[in-house]
Amino acid sequence: MTWQIGILWSLLLALGALLRKPSYAGRWLFGAGTSCFMFLVGVVLTGHAWKEVEMDWSPSKQVYKGVLVESLVEKPKTFQCRVRTSGKEVLLYLPKDSLSVLLKPGDGLLFRAKMEENYARYLYYDGISGTAYVPANAWKKTSSESLDDWKTSALRVREWVIGKYRQWGIGEEELPVLSALTLGYKGDLDKETREAYSVAGIAHVLALSGMHIGIIWFLLRWLKGGLVIPLLWGFAFIVGLEPSVVRAVVMCMLMELGRLSGSKVFSMNTLSITALFMLLYNPFYLFDVGFQLSFVAVASILLFYPSLYHVFSFKHKPARWTWGILCVSMAAQLGTAPLVMYYFSNFSVYFLMTNLVASVLVPFIIYGAILLVMTMPLPGLQHGVVVVLNGLVSGLNASAEWVSGLPHATFSFSILNPLEIIVFYVMLGAWLMYGKNKRRKWLIRGLFLMACLLMLHFCLLLCCGK
Repeated sequence: MTWQIGILWSLLLALGALLRKPSYAGRWLFGAGTSCFMFLVGVVLTGHAWKEVEMDWSPSKQVYKGVLVESLVEKPKTFQCRVRTSGKEVLLYLPKDSLSVLLKPGDGLLFRAKMEENYARYLYYDGISGTAYVPANAWKKTSSESLDDWKTSALRVREWVIGKYRQWGIGEEELPVLSALTLGYKGDLDKETREAYSVAGIAHVLALSGMHIGIIWFLLRWLKGGLVIPLLWGFAFIVGLEPSVVRAVVMCMLMELGRLSGSKVFSMNTLSITALFMLLYNPFYLFDVGFQLSFVAVASILLFYPSLYHVFSFKHKPARWTWGILCVSMAAQLGTAPLVMYYFSNFSVYFLMTNLVASVLVPFIIYGAILLVMTMPLPGLQHGVVVVLNGLVSGLNASAEWVSGLPHATFSFSILNPLEIIVFYVMLGAWLMYGKNKRRKWLIRGLFLMACLLMLHFCLLLCCGK
């Protein structure tokens, strides 16, 4: 793999040398060459990562020794646990009993099972090499092992904080949402809550993302001496360095460095650089739905928010603030709508209303959780914080349930194909380019390309007999 990349890099440098002319007539070739080079690097890295996940398991039951690397995830009839064994990571499904409930990250497991190769491609992208159901009498807990892994320590800290939430008096209905909002733990969320938030169009608040990190960064900006960056990375460590959190922390780090140096660095270039480094670390991130939605949402806000915000002007600051929040939500929804319809086959009708409520409550919930930890030495004050925090989370839950119960709260779509998604984004791109420079050629080019894609789409439908 190294020599292949070396050859490609040499060819790229040679192309760059040829293009160093006083006239820049062929400068587009350098961009095209760079894009081709990065694409080939991605193909090589993805192939290497794929081989790291693949595993030829025995066709019969075997005894394996492994260690639990993540917290248990409750399913309707079983507990799902991620276990590292034979140098690979697998998903085991254990029956719900008193013994399995006690399992924690880092616990050793000795189990007998027939490992099955992945039945779903997305599991490979998540680094899962196989799955197996293990009966109650086919496994036992062994002594805890040191994984030499940051993730185990981070997960134990997260479980400690969740235990403290429960100990301090957070309600049973509020605890799952608070854990998801502040720690990224969604294992305790029931199906009804997930469905209500999804239909209401605010399911994204339950997954740690740029919004949550941005709220924390805004709070920490008063700190001096470069303490903001290590604190943000410390928070990312506690929640397990999820891809969306890492992306957001990297972007906040770049903005913080820019703020300290007196420059502005938040742009499409910042977003692209962040994506590049994350994909170099793990090429499978490209196939992660959360990764795609996160980056597309940020890109859409950067591209469409200024145009949307200047459609109307308001004299009063509260009106401008409210309109700004609505424009951010509309810009994000505009860019992510095709992907949401593609992956989930539905679209929330009242997303503007619910996102406005969430944009007010979520920052106070996050700041309240931070204050809750800070008031540990003051039980009386902490009790007051708990009461307020329970009320805020309860209000967020109630708003999601109320909106999800409204008539026609969501529209369902038939499953879209990738070509239809491309057509939608071509249309958006043409509209954006025309709006920026008012040149008809961009609109004509976009419409022509969209027409070609639609013709290809209909030809494929006819050929497939649909």
